[in-house]
Amino acid sequence: MPFSVPQQEISNGIAQLYKEHLGRGPTSVKTVVIGDQVVCVLEDTSTPYEATLKDLDGGEIALRARSLFQHQARAAMTEIVEVALGRTVRAHIPGYSIAADAAVEVFLLTGEAVPPSAAST
Repeated sequence: MPFSVPQQEISNGIAQLYKEHLGRGPTSVKTVVIGDQVVCVLEDTSTPYEATLKDLDGGEIALRARSLFQHQARAAMTEIVEVALGRTVRAHIPGYSIAADAAVEVFLLTGEAVPPSAAST
């Protein structure tokens, strides 16, 4: 079994969620874990639809749609982080900039390990 780095597991898992739900994944993903914080930065994430909306001055609609996706995917993203790190996520704080074509998924961790029954689901 190859050695796996938790940050890479998180990056891959969240990028895959983006691809499954939005129809395309980001071209660049970087995850950093510092103490009780996890920051995942995804770049080049806009779908053709979001780019079209931006061009038609519908950026607010694209921002709202992306926000809905990020909130809908919260449980799945939280599970990815918890499984990779073996720690409990206490908060997920998403963000998206249509101008920068970048998204962030920030997770705040507790000091506690994920309960065994939760980590196996």
